[in-house]
Amino acid sequence: MINMAARVALRAYPPSFRERYGRELEALVEDTGAGPRAVADLLVGALRAWLHPVMPEESAERRRRRMQASVATTWVTWCAALYALPMLHFVLSEEPGLAPDLVWRLLDVAQYAMYGAGLILLVGGLALLAETSRTGNQAAWRPLVALLPTLPTWLIAPLLLAFASIDPIDRISYLIGALAVLGPAAFLITMAVTPAVVVTRCRPSVKVLRLLALSGVAVALAVTTTAIACAAALTMNTVYAAHLVTMPILAVTIAASTAALVSSGRGAKAALHKEHPVDLGGDV
Repeated sequence: MINMAARVALRAYPPSFRERYGRELEALVEDTGAGPRAVADLLVGALRAWLHPVMPEESAERRRRRMQASVATTWVTWCAALYALPMLHFVLSEEPGLAPDLVWRLLDVAQYAMYGAGLILLVGGLALLAETSRTGNQAAWRPLVALLPTLPTWLIAPLLLAFASIDPIDRISYLIGALAVLGPAAFLITMAVTPAVVVTRCRPSVKVLRLLALSGVAVALAVTTTAIACAAALTMNTVYAAHLVTMPILAVTIAASTAALVSSGRGAKAALHKEHPVDLGGDV
């Protein structure tokens, strides 16, 4: 018998993976048990399956899956860079004069680039929504429901932090402060993951998918500007404490920009291929 945690972990795998290996994996979990370690292994395997999607032998469908994976990866990397920017702003604004003017100008450029990329993603999302409305595949948007439990904690986080600061030693205040930090973090992670799942579940038409894949190159460049700004902030500062906080942010943005450039490049290459990918419609 598979428990709820194991079922959630199994559902975390990409649809293409579940179509090919879902039954075998579910049978293996039933035979070996679904303890905490098995659930953790399933979640790690799901992450690997998203990072390295199953590609069929057929070249046309392989290109389609490549574009789909590129679009999902680009969205996640954009979210990572978008979250890193305000954190970097906060660190550098703690002490006036900590960062040179050049760093602030680069941060402004990165911010405008990220906003522009957000508009590109919004247009792509609207195109995807219009197509699913036309084909009756609205069920593909169900993963967005996962945002509802964590959205309230993100909205009231400032109030929770203010309440927790009244008596930070009190245990209840400590728990409220932890909720004020972990709740928004859970919301932001969910916000990065669920739209990527929706793109995979929707199985967009070739026309929409090529539009999303090609626009992903501009989004990747915007993510790269954030990494450049973070690198400048780290190299131009001499304050050791600022380095300790900036280095993890830099690591995240460099990883995001690298993944975005590589994945968007592969997606654009597949989109520009002369032979059109096969068109798969229908619900997942």
